[in-house]
Amino acid sequence: MGVSACSSESQPISQAAPASSSTRQTSSAASTVATTTTPSCVGLSICTPPPPDAEGNSPCSYRDGWDADPSGLGINVYYFPESSTNADEVTADIRMKDGSVASQIAAIDAGQTFHRFQFPGIDKATVQEVLLNTGSGRCFVIGPDGS
Repeated sequence: MGVSACSSESQPISQAAPASSSTRQTSSAASTVATTTTPSCVGLSICTPPPPDAEGNSPCSYRDGWDADPSGLGINVYYFPESSTNADEVTADIRMKDGSVASQIAAIDAGQTFHRFQFPGIDKATVQEVLLNTGSGRCFVIGPDGS
């Protein structure tokens, strides 16, 4: 049976399939490019950083970010220290669209390369802005849609 499945019966099918799938891929790719509205370069070191926010805060490092928790029950803020040789204290502030603010403070140890702040119960759609306050200043964190 394995030999008959690979016989000449499958050749015409495989020859016809790439031609039709190639046409579909081309039209799909063209419509995707035409309707894309997200920035083309977000979250990479080669990207031009966005301008300061309305309060003059510059963007945080391209490595830092925030997004909905995979469980869907809150948001996470990801902080990557610029220098892991010094201890620091970092505050994550979540400004909501209703004007309220949620904050967490974390002690970052020397040598620590990553910290995740977890804000359970905050819906991603309610977030207006995420800020990180460190010993070197305050910056805004780029979110899941590049804003």
